[in-house]
Amino acid sequence: MQRHDWLEPGEEVKTDHALPEVIVVDNFEDNRARGTVIGTHATKGGVRRGCDIERQVAIDHGALRFQPLVRPGWGRQGIAYGPFQREAGLVLLVSVTNGHNTSQGSPLPDDIARRFYRWLRGPGIDPWPSRMIALIRSPRKRLTLRRFCWWALSTSRTYRGPNINENLAVGWFRSEAPVNPLEDGCGIVVHAAEGENGELWARVGNRCLSAFRRLKNVHIYYVVALREQGAIYYAAADQNAVGVAAFPMMRPIAIDPFNKDEELFAGVHQAALGQIGFRVDTRVQAIQIGRIPDFSTEFGLAHAADARDVGVPGQSAVIGGRWRGLRDGGANISIVDPGRPSGLIHGLVRTDGVSGECGLVWRFRDADNFWLLKLSALGCSLVSKQSGEEITIAKSSEFALREGCSHSVQILDWDGQVNCFLDGARLFEANPGVESVENASGVGIWKSVGSELRWHSFEAHPDEVPIPFVTPLEKHCYQLGRRLSYADDFAGFAGELENRATEFGNGRWARTLGRGIIDVDGRGSARVRASVDKPNPGRTFYSLPWDLPQFGDLEVTIEPPGECRGQDQRGRAGLLFWQDKDNYVCVTTWLDDVYPGASISVFIKRLGFEELYDAIWTNVADKVVWGKPFRMRVTFDGNRFAIMIDDEYVMQRALTDVYPDDPPLQILRVGLAVNWEWGDDTGSVFTSFKARR
Repeated sequence: MQRHDWLEPGEEVKTDHALPEVIVVDNFEDNRARGTVIGTHATKGGVRRGCDIERQVAIDHGALRFQPLVRPGWGRQGIAYGPFQREAGLVLLVSVTNGHNTSQGSPLPDDIARRFYRWLRGPGIDPWPSRMIALIRSPRKRLTLRRFCWWALSTSRTYRGPNINENLAVGWFRSEAPVNPLEDGCGIVVHAAEGENGELWARVGNRCLSAFRRLKNVHIYYVVALREQGAIYYAAADQNAVGVAAFPMMRPIAIDPFNKDEELFAGVHQAALGQIGFRVDTRVQAIQIGRIPDFSTEFGLAHAADARDVGVPGQSAVIGGRWRGLRDGGANISIVDPGRPSGLIHGLVRTDGVSGECGLVWRFRDADNFWLLKLSALGCSLVSKQSGEEITIAKSSEFALREGCSHSVQILDWDGQVNCFLDGARLFEANPGVESVENASGVGIWKSVGSELRWHSFEAHPDEVPIPFVTPLEKHCYQLGRRLSYADDFAGFAGELENRATEFGNGRWARTLGRGIIDVDGRGSARVRASVDKPNPGRTFYSLPWDLPQFGDLEVTIEPPGECRGQDQRGRAGLLFWQDKDNYVCVTTWLDDVYPGASISVFIKRLGFEELYDAIWTNVADKVVWGKPFRMRVTFDGNRFAIMIDDEYVMQRALTDVYPDDPPLQILRVGLAVNWEWGDDTGSVFTSFKARR
């Protein structure tokens, strides 16, 4: 029996499978100063290899730390283990919080003089002489000097090298310091997706397959399992998040059937951190490498699969039962039913000749209800058959089958989204909606009569499977408040929020910082007194006393001002955790015409100095838009915080990720924040504030 940290005390998982063989485990329990990590011993079984050109890799608080590079680029910062000889069942698991999934390396968008002026002013709360005195007294002057050097080398005149839009790579590579993981080995790569935050890529053949976009800045588990040829890729998060499963489950995101590299290093590598001059560190909490028996077979954790002569009616598949044959007009369908829907379907189609059409079938309920990806030498099409009616959802002639090739065909079907790929290139993406075949579980192949196209290495995987632990792995739990301390729906008479008593909890609102005003409008809302012509005058906080310094769980509904883009309306509203005027954290929205999307930003003032360019954020695309209410919830224990928008986790971090030597913040007041962030709020509306403990 194998123990797992995510089980309740005394509970055990029973398994008939052989136990994993531990090769390397690194939990980063040994604190090490920057520049002293490479060459030291892992927790068990290996030496930390890799590269640290700028001597910025460190270990503290139980995690590896990658700090921003002055000169971004691959082959400059990373950790690696090995080398290893390729074998089926060799698995790498990495637990990591990427600094920012939309990190990029590029010239600064503004001139250096204007940037220094903005840095000197900060958010505009403290006079610059006071800021300079606070900086001199603060323990972080070294980071400030390094930041200035970074900026000086990142102007339009001084920046060297190409623009970098891929920032993190995890997987198996040919060297311990790969110079381009996009063209090397079997790896997962995080691509900056601008307003959609992060895009998760997986290397398939000679390109990177884009599994999904909108990867938020949350803690992620990446798993890359080698096969005799190629690899299968998985991802998970601590809680349900876009594109990934919730721990202790993981989601298959791609299969590479092509790579043949024999000698490989397992590694985590960083090319860029931060964006447009902001800095934020990446934290690697654990790395495990082992031989996992469940992955040593040809198809790993597939619930339906066949190797050769795929789809012969009456023949037993390697996994999933017998093939069943049906006619579909002038074509034949062969189906196997694993008993549950598939999230990833993959097959190789050999084109010794390219006459006829072929395809993959999934969501098969019966001959009148299924989904089909058709391929031929003329192009591709995505088809849904419903109640016998064939509906062409999309078609393209840009990609097609080529004679004499073995093509990789993949379907991803989860989170209400279908994506189709040919040799790693996305063909189509579609939203199936709620249909009668949503839970249908048949999968298989489709071939026109007389087609010379042959399928092999067919496999279908569930959308979630258990994470393969080499050793017990700690889940990152974020506490939620269970008891209500304050609640205010802002009902009652109109007037300023100052001195108003909360509807529950008998708290009294006080303006804690700034010159702006929030008014109760008499209609169940608290509105920032601002407009496009007269925006809120800088950062403004309203707060309530808090008697639990080690924890707070705040929630508020916010309606951003305006109705649509182009009205010059700006949203900067959110929540506050306050210790005193020298120590606080505010979590606010950023919604503006100047960028295609919105973000949630965290501004931190510690020890009397606020480093403006240490603000951290996550882009949230259209989860925050003009005139549409949304719920923001933030839990914070003085160090670790988690942010949710409409119950979806969008950011998880710790203050020690930013300032490793600072003590926890003492939470003495909580409340509402209206921030300055390159512009001021023009009239956001708060409703339904709650504070829990």
